[in-house]
Amino acid sequence: MKIVVTGSGGLLGRAVVSDARTRGHEVSAMSHARLDVTDELAVRGALLGERPDATIHCAAYTAVDRAEAEPELAMSLNRDAARHVAAASAEIGAVPVYLSTDYVFDGEKRSPYLPDDPTVPLSVYGHTKLCGEQATAAAAPDHLIVRTSWLYGDDNGFVPAILRRAESGQGLRVVDDQVGRPTHAPQAASAVLDLLEQGSRGVWHVAGGGMCTWLELARETLRRAGLECSVAPVSTSKFGAAAPRPSYSVLDLMATERLLGRQMTDWRESLSRFLENRDG
Repeated sequence: MKIVVTGSGGLLGRAVVSDARTRGHEVSAMSHARLDVTDELAVRGALLGERPDATIHCAAYTAVDRAEAEPELAMSLNRDAARHVAAASAEIGAVPVYLSTDYVFDGEKRSPYLPDDPTVPLSVYGHTKLCGEQATAAAAPDHLIVRTSWLYGDDNGFVPAILRRAESGQGLRVVDDQVGRPTHAPQAASAVLDLLEQGSRGVWHVAGGGMCTWLELARETLRRAGLECSVAPVSTSKFGAAAPRPSYSVLDLMATERLLGRQMTDWRESLSRFLENRDG
């Protein structure tokens, strides 16, 4: 399969490119330096030139708090760019794969969110990602949307940030009243490619197995890394982040696991693998 990956220089994009090439797919990796996804003509020209079988759209505005002050930029990257990629993909018969987020939900539910549950984003970031889902579906009826959550890997995301602060001797204040599924980027990339290879369409959920709070994730990271660091629990309201976040954003994985014939790896095991690779 020939695949174009946008945002190939980002956390998830790098993981998708690496895994896809390992599987033997022909991959055209398009970082921001190579393709400005907000430029409709550039996107169309690139995809018509490459003529892939699928496009995996990893390019995104992911600064959740900063998006509150930059809603137009976030919308341009998360909605408009998604529309450009999906429309050009549909024109050449390629399947657009759009990567979305658990933050399209409001957290009021207290059981895992199903792919067809009502979406009520609380933040600008969540709203723009939902708009990207809708733009993708409208521009390309033959599409695949994959929501994931709490991504980390390489030097990006919550887990590496915790390690950096601990290694520099800084104490931590970590939110203890938000619950979700931590997801190692290579695990998400693998499941996305599995779904694509199996011909899946519509909306699917991909994340690490199990669930925890940010505080539990921080403490487990430090414990497994063998680091000593003071960790103070703090409520969401007292932490004072610019963007509101769902208190519960656990994604239901049953449909994905049933299709793939396997359970998603528990977040603790994925965390151990990440730390082992990092130390290695």
